[in-house]
Amino acid sequence: MKAIALIIAIATLALSSAAQAAPNSGEGYQGDTGFVSTKTRAEVKAETLAAVKRGEILHGEEYPRSVTLPAIGKTRAEVKAELAAALRNGEIRHEQ
Repeated sequence: MKAIALIIAIATLALSSAAQAAPNSGEGYQGDTGFVSTKTRAEVKAETLAAVKRGEILHGEEYPRSVTLPAIGKTRAEVKAELAAALRNGEIRHEQ
């Protein structure tokens, strides 16, 4: 009984050690090695930031939405204008 428990413990230790020794770092992936970029890293970063500002790259909670669909909802300025109007008209009160 003790021998079986010892064998199981040694096998578990050996398997877990082997799994930790070879992490999946992607170093073995060769991919398309014939591709040569024509842009610098700075150019790619600048293009990415510009695309994010234009709303062409979805991230966070927006991700599942389609890029081709028009934006849904109100702009920040519209919401602020509605809030100011509601405060002026007494529809809501600002309490601190």
